[in-house]
Amino acid sequence: MTGAGNTEGRERVGLGKRALTLLARQAAASRSRSRAHPPQRVLVVDLDNLGDLLLATPAIRALRRRFPQAALDALVTEYAAPALLGNPHVDEILTCDKSVAVGPLWPRARLAWHLRRRRYDLGVILEAHWGYAGFAELLLAAAGIPRRLGRDLGKHRDLLTDAAPVRQQHWIDAYLDVVSLAGAVPDGGGMEAHIRPEDAAAAAAWARAHGADRPAPLVLFPGGNQHLISRRWGARGFAEVGDALARRLGAPAVIIGGPQDAAVADEVLRLMTVPAASAAGALSWGATGALLRGCRLFITNDSGPLHLAAAVGAPTVAVLGPTDPAVFGPRNTPHAIVRAALPCSPCIRVGDFSACPIEPREHCLLSVTPEMVLAAAETLLARTALVPAGAR
Repeated sequence: MTGAGNTEGRERVGLGKRALTLLARQAAASRSRSRAHPPQRVLVVDLDNLGDLLLATPAIRALRRRFPQAALDALVTEYAAPALLGNPHVDEILTCDKSVAVGPLWPRARLAWHLRRRRYDLGVILEAHWGYAGFAELLLAAAGIPRRLGRDLGKHRDLLTDAAPVRQQHWIDAYLDVVSLAGAVPDGGGMEAHIRPEDAAAAAAWARAHGADRPAPLVLFPGGNQHLISRRWGARGFAEVGDALARRLGAPAVIIGGPQDAAVADEVLRLMTVPAASAAGALSWGATGALLRGCRLFITNDSGPLHLAAAVGAPTVAVLGPTDPAVFGPRNTPHAIVRAALPCSPCIRVGDFSACPIEPREHCLLSVTPEMVLAAAETLLARTALVPAGAR
């Protein structure tokens, strides 16, 4: 596309944003409903990734307990939808492409019209990033939803009827703050990942075919989506740790991931000296959860699988670089955090940005040694030695 074409495209997107904003403000002013009436139809919006959606499940559960008779639907991206499959607190999973949040007017207006026809009484934005939250604020207002809850992220704050203050806290608690505006009370439980029978069967069949069913496997995740590259520990470190722990446990080693992680998984396999198998791209999200549920130990970067492991109770060693463990660390599962506490860390970068002042880049990750990870793993193994896999 030429430079003129790029400019024209940006102008169309900008015009679409302005048109949707006008539509949202008009719709928001036209409908109201007394808060004394409990909602009959509730919509939760979260356009983040798989792990973020898992972090929202305690809030979704609290909403269901608050409004047990209401229809409760969730609007999520097609990519993240597997995180809610089998969740008993959600009546219907609606999906859209993530690009709709930054695209032209027509797909946005079509989505708003689709939601408007469903006549939701309450819209709840469980969204952490201000750009997607801003779109969700416009969307719920344009859909004519009379009560709209979210975080006070600032972009379209005036379109929310109630907003929770932004605080430095764990993401689970941030989402719970939002649903508390509707009177939802947390039950103290953790995240939920519901493993369907077909997921468990697929994981078991793959494990048998690759000699990873007995004893409980050691599982490694060295990957992460493109925007998580700045949170990846190195393939060589995973290989060294995998070798040492597989020998120590006498267990098969399995590397998990999606199709996009196949290359780094193959690199770890090439560097390892003990037999190992890659499930990258071979198992669905649910089947990966089933494999993690029965593993002896999981070693991972900051990633969606980190939260999946916590949701199914897998003993987890997480290598964190720029990530703040108080915001994104695992909960409700035996775990250990390995990180180098540099003066600038954590900086909680979301993307692979070039603004890090440290040389070499990602020094917070490069400073984590295999010996540090192995020491954390040994401590965690000692804590979980008497707990059989699958019973945690």
